[in-house]
Amino acid sequence: MNVVTRQGEGLLMRRLVLAMAMAAFLTACNSREEPVQPARTSTPIASIQAVVTEVQTVQVPLRVEVTGQITAVAQATLSSHVQSTVEELRVREGTAVKKGQTLVVLDSRDLRAELARAQAEAENARAHLARMKQLYGKDAVSTQEKENADRTFKVAEASRRAALTKVSHTIVTAPFDGVITEKKIEVGEIASPGQPLLKMEDPQRLRLEATVAEGDLQALSRGETIPVVVDALGPKPLSGTVAQILPTGDPATHTFLVKVELSPTPGLKTGMFGRMLVEKGTGQTLVVPRSAVIERGELTGLYVVGPDSSARLRWVKLGRRLGESTEILSGVTAGERLLADASTGIEGARIENVPR
Repeated sequence: MNVVTRQGEGLLMRRLVLAMAMAAFLTACNSREEPVQPARTSTPIASIQAVVTEVQTVQVPLRVEVTGQITAVAQATLSSHVQSTVEELRVREGTAVKKGQTLVVLDSRDLRAELARAQAEAENARAHLARMKQLYGKDAVSTQEKENADRTFKVAEASRRAALTKVSHTIVTAPFDGVITEKKIEVGEIASPGQPLLKMEDPQRLRLEATVAEGDLQALSRGETIPVVVDALGPKPLSGTVAQILPTGDPATHTFLVKVELSPTPGLKTGMFGRMLVEKGTGQTLVVPRSAVIERGELTGLYVVGPDSSARLRWVKLGRRLGESTEILSGVTAGERLLADASTGIEGARIENVPR
């Protein structure tokens, strides 16, 4: 009996201790203080006074830029017609020359000896022909003998002229007024027939050669005046005249070669790149004042004023500059309001419109 009583008392004590521990745990949990939330403070929205304008739709010329290269109208590659040694080279790159001026002299000793022999044969043939004509007049020779003498003289005279031509080919002259652009041989080297010796061009007569797409070809006509911009000379366009439109195009690219002659311009040189500006009528486009455009690195944007009168920076794609306006290719629509001066814009600011 005593044993049972002691076990019951022990069990009761354990339950009492467990109940007290649970009560203490619940009390501690309930007594935890909630964290105090900091009071939220709102930043006041800025308000600025600025001139507000709209995205305008205007009629502008439709212009296509075609890139080409500046070349010379008159250019020549001077080659040798005979095989001989270069005896004299009287010009270098950049030398200005006149038409008929001697540029290269080849060794002509062998050719002059050949010419002397041909001249002697021609003189003998001429003398023989004259004698045959006298005898024929006296009925001393037949017609056949006179005709043979005549043919012999013609062959000898042709040989003399051929030898004279070869000798003349040892003197290379300028075919027109111009400038030497390239030298391909030196004194003492052997020039072979067809081998290029010099290159020259006329720097006063230059043109732009560009390939134009077939869809833009209708906007061009021979003799038409057209602006050409050469970036190396600045933004001011040069006046060009369409001199030639090749009748056949490239079947792979569907383009045609157009040659535009340019007036003499200081600093204009062959090899420069130029842009031919082809006008294709007019069309509508969106424009904004140039002052409304803001640049951030390589990005360009506008401060658009929404229905709630707040300014938001919006990135756009620019086109051409049209006087004091700038063409907008994408990013806004016609009629949208924006700040006329982007330098006054603040993101999210409320705009109070000020009349111009």
